[in-house]
Amino acid sequence: MLMWGLVIVVLAVGGFMTFKNLKEPSDLGLNAGRLAPLASSPNGVSSYAEEEDKKVAPLAFKADLKSTQLAALRAFAHMPNNKVVSRNGDYVHVVFFSPKVGYRDDVELYFDETNQLLHFRSQSRVGYSDMGINKLRYQEFAKLYSEAD
Repeated sequence: MLMWGLVIVVLAVGGFMTFKNLKEPSDLGLNAGRLAPLASSPNGVSSYAEEEDKKVAPLAFKADLKSTQLAALRAFAHMPNNKVVSRNGDYVHVVFFSPKVGYRDDVELYFDETNQLLHFRSQSRVGYSDMGINKLRYQEFAKLYSEAD
């Protein structure tokens, strides 16, 4: 009897994690010209974050909006396991996925033309900790973006 209870719990947790991983978060996009705040769990980074361990620097624009967008898209093209989901003027949403397990992380960019800054947000959909993956992703993106013409 105990074994069946354990099986049911494992299946329920696994089903919930799968559902949450496949479902697009409701807080994506811009709200009043800003990307959404991060969850309280340590599995994301953002250029808007207040917490030091979650904060990354916004990146400087290239010559103009169009060249900044092209440089960002080129950077993503050189990064593995991602898909650009949407591009709307001053906003881009990209989904990264782990090849073995299929976990999904949402990366958002906001092209702040007024301040000539490229804001970055990367948040894991499931799990409590990301073991630094989102910060490493930002660092790789920032390097590739800075090298792009």
